[in-house]
Amino acid sequence: MSQRSLPLSPRKALAFVNGFRAIMLLVLLFMSLLQGSEGQRLVDGGGHFNLWAVVYGCLIASWFALRDGKIAHTLQLSLAIVADILMIVWLMGMNGGVKSGYGMLLLPYLAVAGLLSSGRFALFYASIATASLFGYVGYEHVRSHMLFGSTNDLFQTGLLSLAGFVTSVVTYQLARVARESEELASRRGGEIANLNRLNELVLQSQRDAVIVLDETGTVRQFNAQAVRYFPSMQRGILLPELSPIVERWRINNHSPMPVFVERNVRGRQLGGRMVPILAGDLRGVVMFLRDMADMAEEAKRIKLAALGRLTANIAHEIRNPLAAISHAGDLLAEGAEDPATQRLTRIVRDNAKRINGLVEEVLMLGRRDRVKTETIKLSQFLADFLDQFGMAQPDAAGRILTIFHSTDSIYFDRGHLGQILSNLVGNAWRHSSRVHGAVCIEINHIETQVLIRVMDDGPGMSEDAQLHLFEPFFTTESTGTGLGLYIARELAEANDARLDYIPPGGVFCLSCHLAYE
Repeated sequence: MSQRSLPLSPRKALAFVNGFRAIMLLVLLFMSLLQGSEGQRLVDGGGHFNLWAVVYGCLIASWFALRDGKIAHTLQLSLAIVADILMIVWLMGMNGGVKSGYGMLLLPYLAVAGLLSSGRFALFYASIATASLFGYVGYEHVRSHMLFGSTNDLFQTGLLSLAGFVTSVVTYQLARVARESEELASRRGGEIANLNRLNELVLQSQRDAVIVLDETGTVRQFNAQAVRYFPSMQRGILLPELSPIVERWRINNHSPMPVFVERNVRGRQLGGRMVPILAGDLRGVVMFLRDMADMAEEAKRIKLAALGRLTANIAHEIRNPLAAISHAGDLLAEGAEDPATQRLTRIVRDNAKRINGLVEEVLMLGRRDRVKTETIKLSQFLADFLDQFGMAQPDAAGRILTIFHSTDSIYFDRGHLGQILSNLVGNAWRHSSRVHGAVCIEINHIETQVLIRVMDDGPGMSEDAQLHLFEPFFTTESTGTGLGLYIARELAEANDARLDYIPPGGVFCLSCHLAYE
C-alpha cells in the first residue's frame, strides 16, 4: 500500500482510525451503563466486557507509543484494521453472537478501512471479517457439541458476510472514482500551473509594458516593464491614468475592436494598443504601452542600421573603380613635368586616398557583427596601444596620460577596442592643445562595469553638434568622413558595451563588462 495511493497519508489515516476507535469505545462504555426495558444492560458481557474495553483502550494507546517508531505507518494501519475486526467479533460473541446485532459494527469499519486504503485492500479486509465470523460460529458449534449448529446463525452470518463484501465493493468503487478524480484534478492543476508559468514567461519577455485590466479598471496582471512606467503598480489597484480609457471602452458597449491609446504618464508620453478581452462573461482589456521616445529612438536605430548596410554595399562596389583611379593617378604623376599637371595629379591622389579611407571605414562597419570576445588586461593593452599611436602620431608620443583607478580586465574584441580607442584618442589629440597631459585616458570600476574615459583640454562640442554626434556622415571638419564616432558606437554595442559623450568638455566614456579572472 503506497502512500501515493492513499487519500490521506498513513500517519493521518492512523490518527483517523484511532479517533474512530475512541468514539466507538466511549459510546459502548456509555451503553454499558444503560439498561433496557427488561432490566438488561444494552451492552452485556460482565467482566468480559471490561476486559474487552481495557484491551481496546490499549490498542488505542499503542498508537501513541508506536507512531514515531520504526514500524512503517502503512503496516501499522493494516494491523490496526485487522485488530479492529477481531475486536468487533469478540464483542459480538460476548453479547449473544450474530443475532445480537453487534456484528453490524463491522460494516462501518470495513467502509472506513476501504476508503483509507483507496479500495486496494477492501476485499482483503472483508475476507478477514468473513473468516472471523464463520470461525466464531464454528467455534460455538463445536463447543456446544452441535454438528451443524443453528441454521439461523449460519444464515445470519452469511448475510452479514455478504453485506461486508458489498460494502467493500462499493467502497472500492467509490475509492477508485475518488482516486481517478484526484489524479485528474492533480493533472489538470499541473497543466494550469504550467500554463500560468508559460503565460508569465511570455508576459515578462515582452518589450512593451503589458497591463491586464478588468472592466472596472482594476489591475489583474502586469509585467516588469509596466513597473517602470507605473512605480506603484500592484494587483488589485486602480490606475487613475488608465481608468478613463477603460471607462470610455465600457461606455462604448465593450467594443471588441483594438484601439490605439496615448497617455501622458509622469512626464512620459506613452502610446500603444488596447486589446479587449471578451470571453463568455469575462470582460477586460490588455494594454500594450511603450514610451514614444523609445519608439522614436528604435525607429532611428533601424533606419541607421539599414543605411549602414546600404553604404557598406555601395562601398564594396566603389573599391575596384577607386583602385583603378588611384593607379592611373600614380602613372600620371610619374610622367608629369609641369607644375599644373603635378598639382592636378596630387589632387587626384589625395582625394582617392580620402575616399579609400571612407570605404575602409564603411567596410569595417559591415564587419561589426564578427565579434571575437576575449579577456583583455587594460594596463597591458593601453601600453601597447599608446606605443602604436605614438608611432602613427610622433608628436603625441609620451604626451598622453593614463590614470588607473582600477587595473581590471574586460570582455571585448581586441580589434574593435583598438579601433574605438584609435578614433577617440585621435579626435581628442586633434582638438587638444597638444601639450603633455592634454589628452588623458582614465580607467574606473563601478560594480560590474569598467569605464574607460578619454578626455582632452579642448573646448568640447556645441549643443547642436551633440544632437547629431553619433549620426553617420556628420562631421565638423572639412576633411572628415563623419563615420568615425558612428562606427565606434556600433562596434561598442556589438560588444555589449556603450559609448557616450559627457558634456561639458571633450569627454567620451566607454562602459564595458568586467571580466572576472
